[in-house]
Amino acid sequence: MKLFPEFHSTEFTTPEERLAASLKSPLERQAMITNLLVPYPQFQRVKNNVARFHRPVDGGSHGVGWIGGVLGSSRTGKSFILQSYAAENPPIPTEFGYDFPVVYLEARAEWDALEFGRQIYHGTGASAIPRMSTAALNTMSANRVKQFNVQLVVIDDAQFLFSTPGRKQTAFISLIKHLADQRTCNILLVGTPSIEQAVQNDPHLLNRGGFPRFRVREFDRNTPDDRGRFRFFLTEVEKRLPFAEPSNLARKEYVEDFLNVSEGSIGKAMNIIIAAGHMAINEGRNCISAQHLRKAAEVRLIEGVIYVPFAALEAAE
Repeated sequence: MKLFPEFHSTEFTTPEERLAASLKSPLERQAMITNLLVPYPQFQRVKNNVARFHRPVDGGSHGVGWIGGVLGSSRTGKSFILQSYAAENPPIPTEFGYDFPVVYLEARAEWDALEFGRQIYHGTGASAIPRMSTAALNTMSANRVKQFNVQLVVIDDAQFLFSTPGRKQTAFISLIKHLADQRTCNILLVGTPSIEQAVQNDPHLLNRGGFPRFRVREFDRNTPDDRGRFRFFLTEVEKRLPFAEPSNLARKEYVEDFLNVSEGSIGKAMNIIIAAGHMAINEGRNCISAQHLRKAAEVRLIEGVIYVPFAALEAAE
């Protein structure tokens, strides 16, 4: 069963709230920065779409038999969206154990043909898995989905299921189809756009609901509207940082450098902010400075890149 981080999304809107956050222990502040979550418009839009895919009718039952997707390039924030949603739908105690409304799985490239079924067992609370053939395990894992009242199976990094060769891919796709055919839950494939083409090439997957897909994309640094949206995102991050003083991450000069080094990727931008935040905590600073951002960005530059983000701002501090 997947354990999710305790996401931090609380805004600090007054000097008193910021000061109180800055006085927490280093361990607490580190976790707040590392697991910082901003419900910016795209995040909320995709999350709402996932919720509607899960439960299509208010006051009705959950969806069954459909295969859908959340698609986007690496580090666009897909996993945080789905993990946040899964964390809001935790296991429910029952007279006989637990029901699992949402089962969240993370596919990996090294999975063998049996591992998908094993992960469903683990995702529904099993501590031991019986030895059996791939076909038998797939059948039994699908039975567990029904037994434990799973409503939505989320498979993150699902592109690995389609890129693996031979009988492993056959086993993975067979289990996805079998889960859909049981008509007890919906299945959501999360990962890179290559998933879309793989589903399009397989009518048996495509025809199970038509593959409704929800896209997560980077901010386009060449588009004024997207630059504004990215700046809004940085403003929202700023409100949640556990420092006594504002770091002014959304200042115009920072936005330019953040866009250059992250290429509009939220994940890449957060890598820099998280590392810079940890430096600021270690140094006992009241905020993140341009020096912290420069150091965090510099070690992440591709070899041969001369331009160093935030260096000019550091010199001006």
